[in-house]
Amino acid sequence: MNAVREVVNDIVIPSTEKVRKFGNRDKIGYMFGDMGNDLFFALIGGYLMLFYTDIYGISAAAAGMILLVARVLDAIFDIAWGSFIDSRPVGPRGKFRPYLLFSAIPVTAFGVLTFMHFPVNESWKVVVASIAYIVWGLAYSTINIPYGSMASVITTDPIERTSLSTFRTLGALLANVFIMVVAPMIIFGSGKSPTAQGFLTIAAICAVLANVFYFSSYKLSVERVRVSKPSKKNNLLKSLKGIAKNRALLGLMLTSFGFLASYMTVNALTPYLFKDYFHAPNLIALSGLIGLASSFLAMPIISPLAKRFGKKETATIGLIIAFVVNTLMFLLPITSPYVYMVLNCISGFGLAFLNILIWALVSDCIDNQERITGNREEGTVYSVYSLVRKIGQAAAGGIGGFALVAAGYNSGIAEQSEKVAAGIKSIITLVPALGSLIALLSIYLLYNLTKKNLVKLNEELTIMRQE
Repeated sequence: MNAVREVVNDIVIPSTEKVRKFGNRDKIGYMFGDMGNDLFFALIGGYLMLFYTDIYGISAAAAGMILLVARVLDAIFDIAWGSFIDSRPVGPRGKFRPYLLFSAIPVTAFGVLTFMHFPVNESWKVVVASIAYIVWGLAYSTINIPYGSMASVITTDPIERTSLSTFRTLGALLANVFIMVVAPMIIFGSGKSPTAQGFLTIAAICAVLANVFYFSSYKLSVERVRVSKPSKKNNLLKSLKGIAKNRALLGLMLTSFGFLASYMTVNALTPYLFKDYFHAPNLIALSGLIGLASSFLAMPIISPLAKRFGKKETATIGLIIAFVVNTLMFLLPITSPYVYMVLNCISGFGLAFLNILIWALVSDCIDNQERITGNREEGTVYSVYSLVRKIGQAAAGGIGGFALVAAGYNSGIAEQSEKVAAGIKSIITLVPALGSLIALLSIYLLYNLTKKNLVKLNEELTIMRQE
């Protein structure tokens, strides 16, 4: 006899499964997941290059090559891993939650090894450093891809997805604040130079905290989406063809590329701007904290705006603000670091609209993919999106390096010329202006999941899943 069934969030599930309603436990649990992810992601992004050059004694060029090769391998592995996850049956604990347990210890253990100084010969330094970082990157994908995909199966409600995205961003911000404040104190100690013991200590602390956060995320989160119709056999080529027809996803990937070009170029060039243009390197940390504060200021208003106007519409408003402010920063002869920090905070406030909503937009794109292909492919879609983000991150890093060369920056001298300093100021404001313009045009013209279209999408999926 068929079991009695009930509907939760428009998805048919067996009534024997006691599923609590979506609430604060899910939001906090999802936040913990990104706190676990970003502790090592922020530590590696901010300090791995310094560890390679100042502790291992690896040249900056070799260190840059390690980071580039590892990122390419990560991107390729992401798609293979996402496709593998989609090919697996949904277990009693869900499709994605188990990876928060299975991958937590490996990814944090390899994270510690990445910052461990092995006493090897000169010729082996690059090899050992490369292996440690590449293996960490692959391990990180095994937890980040399922974690990112999990939002789409926690809830189907657009407003609830917005809250999940907001809490995920909050988790990332808290992790970044921790690294920004605590890491320098441990890495440098009371001296002016980093120490190998300092790197290993902060890595070990991050490993312990990350495991606590991953376990908490697993315990607090619930996967509610149970598609009643059996999934078709996973076929990566067919999935990629479906992605090529997913206009919303393509638009979002281009939007993210523009956003990352803005965000990461500013991060990469900020130390040079304050050191060589404003001659105030002591304000770098303050500038970073003010930049993070802009995201905290945006958080309380994002959900109400998205509920009233829609997620796409709200993100568009923020990108207009960012584009206008960055254009003014490029055109105005800013000489005060405090004026720059205020304007950059306003620009960051605008970009935060997209940054906070981005994961909810990805979840909607996953739903759109199901409508196109008739198959639920959370892991594949998220991994392809992750691939483009990594390409964007790599491109932004390249932009920063080429920009310094174009400006005539000379690392061999203590003080740069006024012409070089002015060039740095132009680049750090022009690139974000162009990046935010690309993001604005992409989300406005290509991303077609408006508030009205999302209602229609959910209605169509409900009918499809009941057939």
